[in-house]
Amino acid sequence: MRNAIALLSLVFLAAHVPLLPPTLEDIDSINFALGVADFDVAKHQPHPPGYPVFIALGKVSTSLLRVARVPSPEPRGLAIWSAISGAALVCLLFGLFSALGSVGQVLQAPAVAWWATLVAVTSPLFWFTALRPLSDTTGLAAAVGAQALIVSVITGKARPRLLTWGACLAGFAIGARSQTLLLTLPLLGVALVLPGLGLRVRDRIAAIAAVSIGVLVWGIPLIVATGGLSSYAAAIGSQAGEDLSGVVMLWTARRPRVALDALMYSFLWPWGHPIAGALVIGAATIGAVRMLRKMPRALAVLLVAFVPYAFFHLLFHETITVRYALPLVVPVAYLAVCALEWAGSAVTAAGVAAFVIWFLVMTVPATIWYGRHGSPAFLALYDAAGAEARQTPEGPRVIGLHAVARRAVDWLEVGRESPLGSGFHGTPPVRVLKGPHGYEWLTLVEQWRSDPASRISFVADPRRTDLALFDPESRRGPVTYRWGFVEPPFVGGTRPGDSDLYALAPPGWMLDRGWALTAEVAGTTAKEGLGPHRKPTVAWIRARPEPATLMIGGRQLGAPDDTAVRLSLSLNGPPLDTFEVRPGFFFRLVALPAGSLAAAAGYIPLEVKSDAADGSNRVIPVDLEQFNLQSPGTPMIGLEEGWQEPEYDPRTARSWRWAAEKATVWVRPVGRDVTLTLSGESPLRYFDSAPAVTVSVGGREIARFTPSADFTQQIVLPAGALAAADGHVVIASDKFFVPAERARSSDKRHLALRIYSYSVQ
Repeated sequence: MRNAIALLSLVFLAAHVPLLPPTLEDIDSINFALGVADFDVAKHQPHPPGYPVFIALGKVSTSLLRVARVPSPEPRGLAIWSAISGAALVCLLFGLFSALGSVGQVLQAPAVAWWATLVAVTSPLFWFTALRPLSDTTGLAAAVGAQALIVSVITGKARPRLLTWGACLAGFAIGARSQTLLLTLPLLGVALVLPGLGLRVRDRIAAIAAVSIGVLVWGIPLIVATGGLSSYAAAIGSQAGEDLSGVVMLWTARRPRVALDALMYSFLWPWGHPIAGALVIGAATIGAVRMLRKMPRALAVLLVAFVPYAFFHLLFHETITVRYALPLVVPVAYLAVCALEWAGSAVTAAGVAAFVIWFLVMTVPATIWYGRHGSPAFLALYDAAGAEARQTPEGPRVIGLHAVARRAVDWLEVGRESPLGSGFHGTPPVRVLKGPHGYEWLTLVEQWRSDPASRISFVADPRRTDLALFDPESRRGPVTYRWGFVEPPFVGGTRPGDSDLYALAPPGWMLDRGWALTAEVAGTTAKEGLGPHRKPTVAWIRARPEPATLMIGGRQLGAPDDTAVRLSLSLNGPPLDTFEVRPGFFFRLVALPAGSLAAAAGYIPLEVKSDAADGSNRVIPVDLEQFNLQSPGTPMIGLEEGWQEPEYDPRTARSWRWAAEKATVWVRPVGRDVTLTLSGESPLRYFDSAPAVTVSVGGREIARFTPSADFTQQIVLPAGALAAADGHVVIASDKFFVPAERARSSDKRHLALRIYSYSVQ
């Protein structure tokens, strides 16, 4: 059996070392790399509590790889410890499982330990995490090593002195990954108080001293390097505040949906797919029942070793970050094999073989892709800097980005071996705009106001929608960068992750604060208490000599019997248009004559303000949900009647608007045929059969389709028909529903089609 374990360990290492990633990825790995370069916990280099043992290991390996001229030494210097620790865990898990199985000797301990080890190390989460430049696998290896020593003493299979070594390793493991204390200290506490283990008082004192020494070995250097206890306490406090306010955790979001997600990401996705996870968890449940009947003491030890971590994880971790569930793979694998062993050795071997094959078929392609490409966000940044480092006819350009990628840029600006090369360090310089989270678009507005000729490469988080605040005609792309595999079992919760790269020319218009073009932007406006009813809302219009058409729309949010509001538009001071808006939806077109936008250069402010039409001081909210302005010949599209407000689901990163059974869009006639593109959700989520959807212009049916799945329809709108109908296009569905009639809801809207996007070309 020892030879088989040694061979499995070597195979594991050989399968991982050639696939170490060429880039960093998660923000934690970026913080680790920054810590290797310049250790400073106060600057989150790395993030608190500091991980001094892992950083020390990373400094050694990174230096060696750099001397050996291995490409990308920083990410690979961190990831190599995950691979080594994963290989070590093959032996350590076998030792832990053997110690557990020896209690009562009911099970075939060596065989169960072997099969359980094989299931654990080939599980998708374990196999893949052993490639990542993170501390999870290294911390788990140290913790399992300590557990194996402590359990061997508890089960009476080892001399009491091993408890001292286990305690020392437990203290040391906390310096590699702080959460390991939940895996080791409860078990150590049980060993210290449990009678009948042959422990003398001095053995217990030695164990307590050993765990203290294990902590002090890394704790004293950590405190000194951080500048003292007060500085370290401040850094820990800031991390705790961020953890409690910036993520979704069950402790602060006590909702059934959050609890269900926590269970799914913790116990099902680590096995590669919810179906695979359900099978493993089902077997583990049977195994737990069997252990309770046959080996209650071993089950109790297993629960003490892993349940404290499980509770902490479910309550205080952002469980969408699936790697946090890595320690839970260990007891589940053991319990599942205990269930299979009940049916005999042949069934055990066949069941484990089926699981292992299934796991590796899912995981190996993902590891190969990961080892070749690395992080999508880093690839997007490399391409952005590569393009921007080149001098262009328009002059040097600028990189913009959503704040989720800002830490990656921090690393690339200081990394010794940045693939960006002259993109950040050479000539010509590349300016990187680092706006605060949720307000990144304002840095672009300020850039174009100060330098109207700027051309910007923007690395975008696909979940964000704030680029809707810029003229779509100035935006090219995106070039998409995605993980080449399903995220949850492997890199779930990674930030930054999927990315889009846009080329942004100076926009024809851009919007300041106070708008509501998307649900995200509307949320920011509401949080700030802005809008045209509070203070003038500004759009910046690029100067031009030719005429233009302005489109503005939104929603007056007063009660049905409220007075109208007067909406006023002024262009650089002088009034441009004034009109009244009753409660509900509004849509307005304004013709701007030639010369009205003429200026020397740059951008002209257009202000939108609303007041109660009756002259009172009442504040009636107005959301500005649509805006566009284009010169002649450029197609435009706007929503008129039958459309609901913008909505967004952060879980799916989907934005949409609902259309009623009859919804009208305005498409600007430009003297030629144009193509209307509609993308939406499958109506079969809401109806028993697919609806018939028609698109008509001036009463003439142009297209008909029956969507039975998520759809994208491209409809050519004839120029003549569009001009004759003044641009009014009607989208009609023969089916709709009212939420209030289907469930306990006050929502009485008529909903027919959920439209993800609409555009005209």
